[in-house]
Amino acid sequence: MSILLFCSLSLFVGTMADRYWLMRAGEATNRLDRLGDRLKALISIGFGQKRLLYETGPGWMHVGIFAGFLVVSLRTITLIGRGYDAHFNLPFFDGPVGLAYAVVKDSFALILLAALAYAAIRRLVTRPSRLHLSAEANLILLWIASLIVSDLLGDAAMMRLEPGSHEEGYAWVSTALVGVFSGSETATVQTWFNVMFWYHNIAVLAFLNFLPFGKHFHVLTALPAVFLARLTPSASLEKMEFEGMETFGVGKLEDFNWRRFLDMYTCTECGRCTDMCPADVTGKPLSPRAIIVDERDSAYAMADHLTAVGKLKGAGKTTEAAALIEAFERPSLIGDVNDEEAIWACTTCGYCQTHCPVMIDHIPNIIDQRRHLVMMEAKVPTVLQGALKGLENNSNPWNVSAAGREDWIGELDVPRMRDKGQADYLLFVGCAGSYDSRNVEVMKALVSLLNEADVDYAVLGTEEGCCGDPARRVGHEYLFQMQAPQNIATFQKYKVGKVVTACPHCFNMIANEYPDFGLEEVEVIHHSELLSELVDQGKLKLKGGEKTKVTFHDSCYLGRHNDIYEAPRKVLNAVDGLEMVEMERHGREGFCCGAGGGRMFMEEDIGSRINHNRIDEAAETGADEVCTACPFCLTMLGDAIKETERSDTLKARDIAEVMLENLER
Repeated sequence: MSILLFCSLSLFVGTMADRYWLMRAGEATNRLDRLGDRLKALISIGFGQKRLLYETGPGWMHVGIFAGFLVVSLRTITLIGRGYDAHFNLPFFDGPVGLAYAVVKDSFALILLAALAYAAIRRLVTRPSRLHLSAEANLILLWIASLIVSDLLGDAAMMRLEPGSHEEGYAWVSTALVGVFSGSETATVQTWFNVMFWYHNIAVLAFLNFLPFGKHFHVLTALPAVFLARLTPSASLEKMEFEGMETFGVGKLEDFNWRRFLDMYTCTECGRCTDMCPADVTGKPLSPRAIIVDERDSAYAMADHLTAVGKLKGAGKTTEAAALIEAFERPSLIGDVNDEEAIWACTTCGYCQTHCPVMIDHIPNIIDQRRHLVMMEAKVPTVLQGALKGLENNSNPWNVSAAGREDWIGELDVPRMRDKGQADYLLFVGCAGSYDSRNVEVMKALVSLLNEADVDYAVLGTEEGCCGDPARRVGHEYLFQMQAPQNIATFQKYKVGKVVTACPHCFNMIANEYPDFGLEEVEVIHHSELLSELVDQGKLKLKGGEKTKVTFHDSCYLGRHNDIYEAPRKVLNAVDGLEMVEMERHGREGFCCGAGGGRMFMEEDIGSRINHNRIDEAAETGADEVCTACPFCLTMLGDAIKETERSDTLKARDIAEVMLENLER
């Protein structure tokens, strides 16, 4: 046993050291802050498998394998100990605790075998499209099953050799298997016991050494990856420091931080990220899984180089590491490893991140590469150049005069902050509400509702600038950091305490990203939340209208990224006569409109259109209207209705417009 442990563990430690130094080739980042939150995530998402439980069949299957493996692993430790003492037990396992464990262990052994059988059927018979069929996966299933069978048969043989064993009857599956050896010679049973004992221990240690060389490395890295995950909101991006920097974004693997390498190690290739990726579903060259897997394969192909870089960085020799990186010839990260079209296809909808069971960050990975393309190589899609020019010159992607930002108000009674000085709420109108003719109507409806409810609010008018979302999502961090401080300074000038906005992109930016740039103690509220609150308070009373069937489209930046699902539905349900019907993909599973990540200002010329896919689903509900609470979504859905020739049967409206139409004045 000593020889077996020494050889296997020495090999394992050597392999893990290589993986560690390769990971250290990445840039430094702090992932040991907020230990309490990290422990909560480890318990709920790591051990509790929270994200897998959203999916009834395959999710519970994986939970069964994970829980069963954890429970049975204690038996493996016991068997290794019995390589030194035939009657070894873990501390406290000689009494009632050990007997209780025997019951639980055998029960979980059956659960584990059932889960493995289910997994095998999925891979070999039903074959869901998201799975990559591989010999390695089938081997792992057989390997784990053999470990369980060897343990159960080994225990059964032991009970046959030692009648009256204290675990007999408690280890109920093994007790039932004792009959397998009925009538066998003692020597034969002893041979069975020896073979099962040594097979189990050798197979476990071989399994341990096999894991770092395949996709099942996640068995070892998943829990550390969850503990070391990014804890900021899912849609927020890391602040980029420009001072003293010579390169921006990620143009080579060494530009990633070390946590991104851990993402590569931890990817299970389960396909959940790609399953409902709007770009992948509509035929774009983007697969979130492929991004991670291809980067991992590239890292392994460069393992010797990255390990050397990691050791230099670990020793503090950054100059030598930089020289080694510069001298090394490798395939380009963007172009050879990752398709450049794939990098631009992402809508940043967040489906991949929020469904990944091991908390891999796909969006920051992609945005970091966009930053390199935009700020280092000046590679900007032609269709984006006008929007970026407009942001730079007029602080709006429509490139309309900044002086016209409050033209939408017209004759409406809308107070300006420059006149009032202060207000309970700053209404942050946003670029769409100011300049896009369709969304101007939404903003007019919203201010009419606020006036009716006698809400104390004001707008910034010409003092307002773009929140910066389009610039930041397409990778132009420098342009974003020119815009954000101007809005923050204006907020501080008027001592703004509460911001309400009808745009989820503005909401996310001000609530989750502006704090990195100095915005403090400002509560950000989406208009659906405020309208819902005003209904509850009786300040807005809704009357019944004509019988209308409506379906609600969840904005990715409102729902998935900021967990606001109920407020807009509550507003619609408050209107008598409206019949709410849900699309198949709604709530957490909602499908993107195609406008996020700067795609609002880009063309779709590959595959089918994302907004067409979504409006087809809305039409299938039989709804008369598709409602939303996002200006980008409203534009995309409205365009899709026209382009699919459904204008006579379906229309798109914001919840504020529905409320105003049904308002009891």
